[in-house]
Amino acid sequence: MDKFEGQNLEQWIEFNGKISQSLALEWLKQLVEILDTVHRSNFFHRDIKPSNIVLQPSGQLALVDFGTARRVTDTYLAKVSGSGGTSAGREGIYEITSVITPCYTPTEQINGRAVPQSDFFSLGCTFVNLVTATPLSNLPTEEKTGNLIWRKDAPQIDKPFADFIDELMAFLPGQRPQTTEVILQRLEKLPKQIKNYRLANSKVFKYSKYTLMVLGFVGCVFLSIRLAANYLVTQGQKLEAANNSQGAQESFDSAIKINSEVKNSISKFYFDKASRSTQNLRSAKKYYELSIKYNNQDVDTYNNLAFVCQLLNEFECLKTNYEKALKLNPDSWSGHYGLGTFYDDQGKKDLAEQQYQLAIKINSQAIPVINNLSRLKNLKGDYNAAIALALQGLQKTKEPKLQAALYKNLGWALFEQNKLGQAKEYLEKAGELDPQRADTYCLLAQVQEALGDNDNSWLNWEACLILESKVPEVFRWRGDVLQRIRLKPNS
Repeated sequence: MDKFEGQNLEQWIEFNGKISQSLALEWLKQLVEILDTVHRSNFFHRDIKPSNIVLQPSGQLALVDFGTARRVTDTYLAKVSGSGGTSAGREGIYEITSVITPCYTPTEQINGRAVPQSDFFSLGCTFVNLVTATPLSNLPTEEKTGNLIWRKDAPQIDKPFADFIDELMAFLPGQRPQTTEVILQRLEKLPKQIKNYRLANSKVFKYSKYTLMVLGFVGCVFLSIRLAANYLVTQGQKLEAANNSQGAQESFDSAIKINSEVKNSISKFYFDKASRSTQNLRSAKKYYELSIKYNNQDVDTYNNLAFVCQLLNEFECLKTNYEKALKLNPDSWSGHYGLGTFYDDQGKKDLAEQQYQLAIKINSQAIPVINNLSRLKNLKGDYNAAIALALQGLQKTKEPKLQAALYKNLGWALFEQNKLGQAKEYLEKAGELDPQRADTYCLLAQVQEALGDNDNSWLNWEACLILESKVPEVFRWRGDVLQRIRLKPNS
């Protein structure tokens, strides 16, 4: 990694204070262009903050400290908030080493589930620090959502830009812009949006607005209809903010009767309200359902509702909304994967396999899906298919934890085929790559026992019993060995 001359932005802000809006836009564009190169190289940074950004003498920014960077694999959580989620720790797929910088690290990364969109959260936090010149820990937060309250400390930032920064810091990855390309496109439009915003809030414009209202009431029926509908929408939003949901919906329904075009804005209002209800899952579910009431064609809303239902352990809700999302967008591999893991968790192996096959057909590089299908083939006794899938996945990934899961499946299948030497080799490899997998030790213990190596076998049984796991077969293997211990005659 090259060493860059210059001063990091943490030091720069300390001496120069908050940055202007024009400089913030320029710096944000530079950093996103750097991230675009990083993400296109199948890596993401995971530790973006002012101290890791250097302002060079040329005026160009450089992003440093790639020691925490991770290669991107096709994990389900790359769209976790946009596509739902699966059980934490399932097959080790999501157990990514956490890199945590207080105030800059998003929740999914703290939980070991960092995705490329995690970089965008850290980028948003970085710019809050730059435009306020205030440590994030010193800024107040909203009581219900935990979102930073920062705009009053950055009066130089107009609302369109501030809204975009807050969007970068959205709680769920699926609510943030999904790619650097999307961010760059949005940045191109921001200057015009800011110009329009300033015009709309100027005294001349406000005077003209009132004049138009008078003209509308006098002679422009179309304008008066739109104004009346917008007024009712605003009243509905105020009623919802006052926890009068029934009154709000009555106002919204009246607005729709006047002008049906307001449906989408009402739906977006509830979608945004749901995304801010991160501390109250019941409220989030309610608001996503209301968002769908006013717009039943938005895939992201169904996916986010499915994710919330998973967190609430409401599996019928999860299944229904994944299915609706897939009906709207059948080519979403992550949607098929999410539905497949749901069926897998429910023990519906044939349905799970069907969804996994569809996901792989759409995206042959989806390694987590290949891994899950390999495991499923082992459970169904199709060991040759399990071996073929595991080898296929190993050719396509260098991610240690994914490799460990695939080697485990490979060793498992070979053990069932009584190829004990090969099974032992691959299971030991899996243990080296990820020493926290309970299922690897359960299988290795059985292989060593079959080879007559009872001392090492019992050591691995101990690891099998002690390490945390939510995998059903681990509980079965544990039950088997505990039953044998209970039935063992006293010497």
